[in-house]
Amino acid sequence: MKYCFLVVCVCFLGAGCTNNVEQSGPREQSTISVFGTGTVPVRPDVIQMSVSLSNTAQTTKRAQEEVSKMVRQTMKILKDAGIEDKNITTASLTFNPEYTYTTRRILTGQRAQQSITFSIEDITGDTEKASSVIDQLIQINGIELNQIRYSVKDTTEYYVKSRELAYQKAVEKASQYAELSRLKIIKVLSVSDQGTQEVSPMSNRRQFADQLMAKAEADTSTVLPAGELEISTTILVSFLLK
Repeated sequence: MKYCFLVVCVCFLGAGCTNNVEQSGPREQSTISVFGTGTVPVRPDVIQMSVSLSNTAQTTKRAQEEVSKMVRQTMKILKDAGIEDKNITTASLTFNPEYTYTTRRILTGQRAQQSITFSIEDITGDTEKASSVIDQLIQINGIELNQIRYSVKDTTEYYVKSRELAYQKAVEKASQYAELSRLKIIKVLSVSDQGTQEVSPMSNRRQFADQLMAKAEADTSTVLPAGELEISTTILVSFLLK
């Protein structure tokens, strides 16, 4: 009888332990989410420009004819510089009445305007090519240079590198926070791409303005410093800690 009583007690205690484990539930996990940004400096190899050609005359037809002459001059300069047709585009063509204002509005003529955008490739191998084109274009009376923008023709390898750097930065940041919390990184839970961008640093634009001022004072050919672009990627990474 004593032996049977002991067996029953052991079984009862075991059942009680099992119920306690089920009621405790899963343990809370420690996680951390951090941003990582990778930036790669790049030497631009393409320059994009936008010019506007305009004329005001008594009639729209006459104004358009004068603008067409200016466009032909522009196209000849671009073609002589070796710029391909695929890199030359008409961005806009507009016709508007022109007025002067005194005590009342007076019609003074009709204005025609055509905007052309073009790009010059491989500027790293020929830094004077873009400057030469501008020096010829500004000889056309009535032309306006609207925009100059540097870019990179093929950004693939630079974005690959910027993503690698972004991930490394995220791991580095998470490791520091984990250490401060006396925890360790176990694994990556998720990675979210927050976007990529290509930017021109403010220092380059400042340098561009300074050199244009120097050019004006020295009365020399146009100077177009390219500087460096920045290819940047930002990601959000979540880590499991222990």
